[in-house]
Formats: sequence, C-alpha cells, structure tokens
Amino acid sequence: MICEHSEASDILLELVARAIKASADDMEIEYKNGREEVFAISGIGVAIASLDSSSEEARLLREELYAIAKKKRVVRIPGGAYTMRVHIFDSFGEDAFRVTIKRTPGQ
Repeated sequence: MICEHSEASDILLELVARAIKASADDMEIEYKNGREEVFAISGIGVAIASLDSSSEEARLLREELYAIAKKKRVVRIPGGAYTMRVHIFDSFGEDAFRVTIKRTPGQ
C-alpha cells in the first residue's frame, strides 16, 4: 500500500506510482470492452493496468477521477509530491480521463 487514504486513493496512487516509474507525465483511463484500460503516456502510451469496469475498484477509481476533475489534488508517493489534474473527454460515447501528473515544486 502506498498511502493510508481511502481505497479509491490507494488505487489511484498505485496507478500514479506506476506511471511515474514508466517516466510518464500523464495517464489516460478509457473504457474498452467492459474494462477500464489505464495507460501511462510519455510520448507513447504504455498499458499499466486493466480493471473490470463493473468492479468496485473501477467504480471507486472513476469517483476519485471525477472529484479531481473539479479540484486538483496533491499526492505524496515515495520519491516526492505530485499535483494531479484530470480532464474528462468523450471517447466513443463514454467518459475518458486524462490525468496530468506534475512534480510539486519544492518537494
């Protein structure tokens, strides 16, 4: 476990940690064939997770992403603090999420 927050935060922080490990500045989460596909974006997209869309884990992740879309969030993971912003866009009639991950200055 990366932090002591809610399950949604745990899921999101694990994904952010994976994206940072892949040297990515962004993540994209899109629905495809009953799954939430998660990609780390650093020039090209690299798959880092795939969640069953009907699972509690995926539902909690979507809730967290919608909340961050309304107000950016600073998270701490091993190696530093990062500011996350979420942009919601349409992907074939479904909401998709672009998460921008920036190292927080001075951290």
